[in-house]
Amino acid sequence: ASPQTTMLSPFVTFYNYALLDGKRITPTSRSRRNTAGSSLIQYRYADAAHVGEVRHVIRHQQPGVTVEDDRILAHVEWMKRSNLTPLDSSKFPWDAYPQLGVETWDYDVFADPGEDTFPPIIIPFDQIHCQVARGKITHTDPPLWITVTMDR
Repeated sequence: ASPQTTMLSPFVTFYNYALLDGKRITPTSRSRRNTAGSSLIQYRYADAAHVGEVRHVIRHQQPGVTVEDDRILAHVEWMKRSNLTPLDSSKFPWDAYPQLGVETWDYDVFADPGEDTFPPIIIPFDQIHCQVARGKITHTDPPLWITVTMDR
Protein backbone atom coordinates (compact mmCIF):
# COMPACT_ATOMS: atom_id res chain seq x y z
CA ALA A 1 0.00 0.00 0.00
CA SER A 2 1.11 3.53 -0.74
CA PRO A 3 2.19 5.74 2.19
CA GLN A 4 -0.69 8.09 1.27
CA THR A 5 -3.22 5.26 1.45
CA THR A 6 -5.64 5.19 4.36
CA MET A 7 -7.30 1.96 5.32
CA LEU A 8 -11.08 2.14 5.37
CA SER A 9 -12.42 1.66 8.86
CA PRO A 10 -14.52 -1.52 9.03
CA PHE A 11 -16.73 -0.20 11.84
CA VAL A 12 -20.20 1.23 11.37
CA THR A 13 -22.61 2.39 14.07
CA PHE A 14 -26.26 1.46 13.44
CA TYR A 15 -28.98 3.64 14.99
CA ASN A 16 -32.51 2.69 16.05
CA TYR A 17 -33.77 6.03 14.72
CA ALA A 18 -32.76 9.58 13.82
CA LEU A 19 -34.68 12.85 13.98
CA LEU A 20 -35.61 14.86 10.89
CA ASP A 21 -37.27 18.20 11.67
CA GLY A 22 -38.31 16.77 15.04
CA LYS A 23 -39.88 13.66 13.49
CA ARG A 24 -38.50 10.23 14.18
CA ILE A 25 -37.27 8.26 11.17
CA THR A 26 -37.12 4.60 12.17
CA PRO A 27 -35.39 2.37 9.61
CA THR A 28 -37.27 -0.75 8.55
CA SER A 29 -34.46 -2.85 10.01
CA ARG A 30 -35.38 -1.50 13.47
CA SER A 31 -39.19 -1.32 13.15
CA ARG A 32 -40.98 -3.25 15.88
CA ARG A 33 -44.26 -3.32 13.95
CA ASN A 34 -42.75 -4.70 10.73
CA THR A 35 -44.08 -1.72 8.80
CA ALA A 36 -42.34 0.98 6.79
CA GLY A 37 -44.56 3.77 8.20
CA SER A 38 -41.92 5.95 9.83
CA SER A 39 -39.14 5.00 7.42
CA LEU A 40 -40.62 6.61 4.28
CA ILE A 41 -38.77 9.66 3.01
CA GLN A 42 -38.53 12.01 0.05
CA TYR A 43 -35.14 13.01 -1.36
CA ARG A 44 -34.35 15.37 -4.21
CA TYR A 45 -31.86 14.12 -6.78
CA ALA A 46 -31.14 15.24 -10.35
CA ASP A 47 -34.04 17.73 -10.34
CA ALA A 48 -36.58 15.08 -9.32
CA ALA A 49 -38.23 13.98 -6.09
CA HIS A 50 -37.64 10.33 -5.15
CA VAL A 51 -39.38 8.35 -2.42
CA GLY A 52 -37.87 5.42 -0.59
CA GLU A 53 -37.77 3.29 2.53
CA VAL A 54 -34.90 3.91 4.93
CA ARG A 55 -33.45 0.45 5.67
CA HIS A 56 -30.64 1.54 8.02
CA VAL A 57 -29.46 4.72 9.74
CA ILE A 58 -25.70 4.58 10.17
CA ARG A 59 -22.57 6.53 10.98
CA HIS A 60 -19.20 5.55 9.58
CA GLN A 61 -16.32 7.19 11.39
CA GLN A 62 -13.05 7.26 9.56
CA PRO A 63 -9.72 8.18 11.17
CA GLY A 64 -8.38 11.33 9.55
CA VAL A 65 -11.81 12.63 8.53
CA THR A 66 -12.88 15.84 10.25
CA VAL A 67 -15.91 15.90 12.53
CA GLU A 68 -17.73 18.20 10.06
CA ASP A 69 -17.55 15.42 7.47
CA ASP A 70 -18.67 12.79 9.98
CA ARG A 71 -22.33 12.51 9.06
CA ILE A 72 -25.23 10.28 9.79
CA LEU A 73 -26.14 8.37 6.63
CA ALA A 74 -29.29 6.65 5.44
CA HIS A 75 -29.35 3.40 3.47
CA VAL A 76 -32.44 3.73 1.26
CA GLU A 77 -34.34 1.45 -1.09
CA TRP A 78 -35.97 3.61 -3.77
CA MET A 79 -39.56 3.02 -4.88
CA LYS A 80 -40.36 2.91 -8.61
CA ARG A 81 -42.78 5.55 -9.90
CA SER A 82 -45.85 4.20 -11.69
CA ASN A 83 -47.43 5.49 -14.87
CA LEU A 84 -50.72 3.83 -13.97
CA THR A 85 -53.66 5.72 -12.51
CA PRO A 86 -56.17 4.41 -9.95
CA LEU A 87 -58.90 6.35 -11.80
CA ASP A 88 -60.86 5.82 -14.99
CA SER A 89 -59.20 8.85 -16.55
CA SER A 90 -55.55 9.28 -17.44
CA LYS A 91 -55.33 12.59 -15.54
CA PHE A 92 -54.87 12.68 -11.79
CA PRO A 93 -57.14 15.16 -9.97
CA TRP A 94 -54.23 16.10 -7.71
CA ASP A 95 -52.07 17.15 -10.69
CA ALA A 96 -53.64 20.61 -10.28
CA TYR A 97 -52.15 20.74 -6.75
CA PRO A 98 -48.45 19.86 -7.04
CA GLN A 99 -47.81 21.30 -3.58
CA LEU A 100 -49.59 18.25 -2.12
CA GLY A 101 -46.85 15.96 -3.41
CA VAL A 102 -49.25 13.10 -4.23
CA GLU A 103 -47.70 10.38 -6.39
CA THR A 104 -48.33 6.76 -7.35
CA TRP A 105 -45.75 3.96 -7.31
CA ASP A 106 -45.52 0.37 -8.44
CA TYR A 107 -46.62 -1.73 -5.48
CA ASP A 108 -43.74 -3.42 -3.65
CA VAL A 109 -41.26 -2.67 -6.48
CA PHE A 110 -37.89 -1.08 -5.75
CA ALA A 111 -35.07 0.16 -7.97
CA ASP A 112 -32.00 -1.96 -8.52
CA PRO A 113 -29.09 -0.38 -6.60
CA GLY A 114 -27.12 0.41 -9.77
CA GLU A 115 -29.89 2.11 -11.77
CA ASP A 116 -28.50 5.50 -12.73
CA THR A 117 -31.86 7.33 -12.79
CA PHE A 118 -32.18 6.83 -9.03
CA PRO A 119 -30.20 8.39 -6.18
CA PRO A 120 -27.40 6.40 -4.58
CA ILE A 121 -28.52 3.89 -1.95
CA ILE A 122 -26.45 5.67 0.74
CA ILE A 123 -27.35 9.35 1.24
CA PRO A 124 -26.54 11.99 3.88
CA PHE A 125 -29.38 11.88 6.41
CA ASP A 126 -29.44 15.68 6.73
CA GLN A 127 -30.24 16.01 3.02
CA ILE A 128 -33.54 14.12 3.27
CA HIS A 129 -36.31 16.54 2.28
CA CYS A 130 -39.19 15.20 4.38
CA GLN A 131 -41.16 12.20 5.59
CA VAL A 132 -43.83 10.64 3.39
CA ALA A 133 -47.09 8.84 4.16
CA ARG A 134 -48.00 5.84 2.00
CA GLY A 135 -51.19 3.92 1.32
CA LYS A 136 -52.08 0.95 -0.85
CA ILE A 137 -54.59 1.21 -3.69
CA THR A 138 -56.17 -2.23 -3.98
CA HIS A 139 -58.89 -1.70 -6.60
CA THR A 140 -56.37 -1.50 -9.44
CA ASP A 141 -54.69 -4.37 -11.23
CA PRO A 142 -51.87 -4.40 -10.32
CA PRO A 143 -52.24 -2.66 -6.94
CA LEU A 144 -50.40 0.64 -6.44
CA TRP A 145 -48.81 2.58 -3.64
CA ILE A 146 -49.90 6.20 -3.25
CA THR A 147 -47.82 8.71 -1.29
CA VAL A 148 -48.19 12.23 0.02
CA THR A 149 -45.39 14.37 1.44
CA MET A 150 -45.41 15.44 5.07
CA ASP A 151 -43.26 18.53 4.66
CA ARG A 152 -44.06 21.84 6.30
